[in-house]
Amino acid sequence: MVMADRYNRQIALWGKESQEKLEGAAVLIAGVGGLGAAVAELLTRAGVGQLTLVDHGRVDWPDLNRQLLYCEADIGRSKLQIAERQLRRINSRVKINLLEQQIDPSFICPTEISTVADCLDNYVSRFHLEANLPDETYLVHGGIEANQGQVITLQKGTSQPLADIFTGVQQPRGEIPVNGPGAAIIAGYMANELLNTILGKPQLLDRFLIVGLGDLHLDFLDV
Repeated sequence: MVMADRYNRQIALWGKESQEKLEGAAVLIAGVGGLGAAVAELLTRAGVGQLTLVDHGRVDWPDLNRQLLYCEADIGRSKLQIAERQLRRINSRVKINLLEQQIDPSFICPTEISTVADCLDNYVSRFHLEANLPDETYLVHGGIEANQGQVITLQKGTSQPLADIFTGVQQPRGEIPVNGPGAAIIAGYMANELLNTILGKPQLLDRFLIVGLGDLHLDFLDV
């Protein structure tokens, strides 16, 4: 199988040179839940050369309404192990690395990573993730709660830190309300921006995309 056979629709969109850039890219996906599972699948299908997945959870029943890589037979099993199996079935050319751990102050980002997807569900872990990234690393942050989601791209050492942007924000108590279509929409925007960033054309650098999922409106907010 030659590259043009598998990726011909994408190559028609952005060219062979861009496809080769994707094959040479290494992306870390922090959190493989509602956002991260979909982002991982989209990047795998797009042919991003290397994905490092970070998570420490196991599949539970409430995950199944939106976490697209998992099914009923996976209940109680490691999310990373299931995600790796599914992604390898989708695209055997993509290298999948697993880090089964929490993201805390001791987290170390692999040196080959240049682009990171923040698909986490709590602000403490998000802040630890960003704080431990090397300077110049791009961070594509995504979040969703009920009928609103957001995506922004930041560059470590240049952009305003997430911890400053979200100063005073309180973590929601209990389970965060979210449905499958909403998570898929925000994950799609994240994956699109991750591809843009790999190709050197981030569209949301220091700029929030705010997505109203109830009435389907979009707003932008510069930071």
